[in-house]
Amino acid sequence: MSSRAGSRVFVTGIGILTAAGTGVDAFRAGLRAARSPIKRIDRFDPSQFRSQVAAQVDDFDALAWMPPKTARQLDRFSQFGLVTGTLALDDARLRPGEGGAAAPERIGIYLGSALGGIAYAEEQHERYMEKGIRQVAPNLALAVFGGAAPANLGIALGVRGPILSTANSCASGAVAIGEAVGAIRAGEIDAAIAGGVEVPLSSLAFGAFDIIRALSGGSNDDPEHACRPFDAHRDGFVMGEGAALLVLESEAVVRARHGAEPYGEVMGYGSTSDAFHMVQPRADGSEAARAATIALVDAGVDPETIDYVSAHASSTPLGDIAEARAIARALGRDVAARTPVSGTKALYGHPLGASGAIEAAICSLAFRDGWVPSSVNLADGDPDIDALLPCLLREGRSGDYRRILSTSFGFGGLNAALVFGAP
Repeated sequence: MSSRAGSRVFVTGIGILTAAGTGVDAFRAGLRAARSPIKRIDRFDPSQFRSQVAAQVDDFDALAWMPPKTARQLDRFSQFGLVTGTLALDDARLRPGEGGAAAPERIGIYLGSALGGIAYAEEQHERYMEKGIRQVAPNLALAVFGGAAPANLGIALGVRGPILSTANSCASGAVAIGEAVGAIRAGEIDAAIAGGVEVPLSSLAFGAFDIIRALSGGSNDDPEHACRPFDAHRDGFVMGEGAALLVLESEAVVRARHGAEPYGEVMGYGSTSDAFHMVQPRADGSEAARAATIALVDAGVDPETIDYVSAHASSTPLGDIAEARAIARALGRDVAARTPVSGTKALYGHPLGASGAIEAAICSLAFRDGWVPSSVNLADGDPDIDALLPCLLREGRSGDYRRILSTSFGFGGLNAALVFGAP
């Protein structure tokens, strides 16, 4: 196999904000604790809904991260983007244009989100209905579109490279990372801040998913067990909010920049469409598998060298089995039978477009820590899934991880896959 021509691309910084923890150290601790933070929603009254649980980020205080004026100007979507982008640069010890780092005009921002500022739009619509247009926040038009978070991040950091906003449903974050890698390889930029941000917890957005019975509705009295990736009793995903942005740098910049310490390398990216149904995935997982195969070929990696698969595993009845079939197709049944796999969303919920970026952070940390998390709440195996993926992790596992496959899928049949390598 041979990868695309161009520069190698390394992950040198991670900024992360989830219900499992904010910042790399707290997030690590949350993964190791293996306890689900999912609880009954208190952001709004969920009593009218079949599902009443979510993974909320309850300890976020914008004023702890930015001046009051900035906090007033930005909605929660852009606030999350600003915080995670800043954390990522700090983690990378990177200052644009200094110490061998890429110049500001050679750094791009690639940010994925399924819903953007929808929660803020809903809040302002309620104000409009109650008090009229003059009481609507003047920043509304500048807050609701998907490019708002990366634009505000670019302004705050003085980064002047290209900005790309991806809205590929729950694959958005992974697609953003893949597109950023392509731009660096092509020589269009030298570095990027890439990933996903999602703040979907408003009653209308939540209710839209509840109406189509996509959300878990059977564990309202036991929220910690509502999200059950690959489990026989899974009954839908659990919405969450969160964000993860990675600093990506070309090999030349990493070698030149003082203080650069790569977590790992983004080796390959693949994307396909099921072209089948807006909600249901292709049952055989064929197009999802093809996305993974494209990523493997792009990386120049043979399937048998994959040490771990970080699965999308949204805890939906149709999605998890289709994904198991896709992994088995992409790796081959024999390889899939001996490869550790886990779905980690019980640890931070499903932050839609940010989830692929959060899982990219988990993959990157695995190289440095020599450890991968378990599928929390996987208690009763699904026989059909277990037959395809007998190495589903029920506990975190230490090991020497060199090559990792990460999969992401979204409504509309939007598939993405990333291959990561040890630095």
